[in-house]
Amino acid sequence: MIHYGLIGTNQATDDFVQAASVTNKWELGALYASNVDQADQYAKKYGTNQTFFDIADFFKNGNFDTVFIASPNGDHFSHIKQAIQADKHVIVQPPALTNPTEFAEVEQLLTDHPRALFFEGAYPIHMPNFKNIETAVEKMTMIQGATLVAMREQPEYDAILEGAQPEGFTLASCGGALQQKGVYAIYAALKLFGRLNSATYFATAVETGVDGTGVAFLQYDHFYVTLHFGFTTDSYMPTEVNGHHELIQVDDLTEMHLVQHYDAQKKVTPLMSADYTYHFTGELLAFTEVLEHSYTAENRKKYREWLQLAEDVNNVVYHLRQMVGIKFPTDTPQK
Repeated sequence: MIHYGLIGTNQATDDFVQAASVTNKWELGALYASNVDQADQYAKKYGTNQTFFDIADFFKNGNFDTVFIASPNGDHFSHIKQAIQADKHVIVQPPALTNPTEFAEVEQLLTDHPRALFFEGAYPIHMPNFKNIETAVEKMTMIQGATLVAMREQPEYDAILEGAQPEGFTLASCGGALQQKGVYAIYAALKLFGRLNSATYFATAVETGVDGTGVAFLQYDHFYVTLHFGFTTDSYMPTEVNGHHELIQVDDLTEMHLVQHYDAQKKVTPLMSADYTYHFTGELLAFTEVLEHSYTAENRKKYREWLQLAEDVNNVVYHLRQMVGIKFPTDTPQK
């Protein structure tokens, strides 16, 4: 049984607890909250009587070996550092870190604390239907390009239009379309097609100074991948991978309810597997396997690949953000 702690009281922690409950492998041990009211509310909701208001005390005395971090983006680095220094395994809600300097420091901490493992919780790439997409892409004789879409209107946008500065949608909180939506599209692109050659980003800012919507172009050796993402409007445009006389189409990149393959005769073949009720279930099962059997060569290889992918995504997100002049308080000069 994996005993876990939570940092954050939001939709992400709700999703994590729900998924953990159906794996029969995870048990909530402790909760860190920023105020008493939140702690009481979520302790009752999640079923734990061990709550903390001091983060150092949480890591020192909390009954857990793995922590899920869903605090504001700008706080991730500090919380990750403290977790690794306490030899806790870490799962972080994307984006795990805001720049490559932070990522390099985390990698050094992992070297100094080899008992701790670090995972970025990019749940879509661990969903069963994404595995089907990967298999179908690998079978393509040629890839001519792809369009990946992660765009959904968030209720906070109306508040922004009225002058509010909601958490996760401001420069101070290291928010924006790239951080909220784009990171998942970039994860999918790099998982499906590997490292890119170059990238370009065009963004539309909202009143808080962050990007509200954006279009990114990723250049590979023989094709381009176009990413559409944002939080100011919904999009029903499908995600597509274009092959030679064939096409893979996905209804929603972060939901993947409908995945289809079109062949040269326009025959449609469904590529769906039985999915999980809760989004995070796939990643939790994958992480559980590595946490429980980290000594096997296969799981060590899998872990190294996930860590490298997380670093590659971090580099791309940072590069795109810098292209449009979005600066966060966490930024430091890059080498």
